[in-house]
Amino acid sequence: MLKIAPSILAADFSRLGEQIKAAETAGADMIHLDIIDGHFAPNVTFGLAVSKMSKQTTSLPHDAHLMVTNPENYIDDFLKIGVEYITFHIEIGGEQKKLGENRWVYTVFIPDEKRIRTLIDRIKKGGAKAGLTLNPPTEFKTAEPFLDKIDLLLLMSVNPGFSGQAFIDNVYKKIESAAQFRAENKLNFEIMVDGGVGLKNAQKLHNSGADILVSGSSFYQSEDYSKFIRQLKS
Repeated sequence: MLKIAPSILAADFSRLGEQIKAAETAGADMIHLDIIDGHFAPNVTFGLAVSKMSKQTTSLPHDAHLMVTNPENYIDDFLKIGVEYITFHIEIGGEQKKLGENRWVYTVFIPDEKRIRTLIDRIKKGGAKAGLTLNPPTEFKTAEPFLDKIDLLLLMSVNPGFSGQAFIDNVYKKIESAAQFRAENKLNFEIMVDGGVGLKNAQKLHNSGADILVSGSSFYQSEDYSKFIRQLKS
């Protein structure tokens, strides 16, 4: 069954606890935490304090999406607060591609395999599920050597940094490739899509093989959260 994970980055932070509870009441399956350090992606969001508050507000599973240059400095803290999923980017240690003034995205052609495997092991030994994230320019095949070790593959359909961006549709091919690879190799990782998800593309994303959809602006700008989730799932 398709899962919906509202991103609280798009919530009204003046009443954040209320909006997190509203997502739970509406039927959300997870809470998505966008952790951005201002270096790996062009924004600074929130960190451990807000994430801990969210964990204390709802019993829903949380996934911490670490858009950071050095995930080694974050993992233990998120393990301590009991986050169920921790994902980091395959592009750590890669190259910065300029997208305009104060905009960039990291890319990688040859990932640091030893470092990535060490991080995956550290997350799983700490009791959380380990996820690996791919930015839009990164080809799916780059992740193939790690897919037998992870629990979650997060495919970005926007360049990370800000909510409300336009959807990049090359993600459909990646989803299909990931779903095919998973089936052929009898693996169990979940496929999550993050960025520009809404009513216009949810069905196609799910049909392509996505298991979890992250929805930020579309979710928190909808008039009826429960209805929005029902429509996404239908």
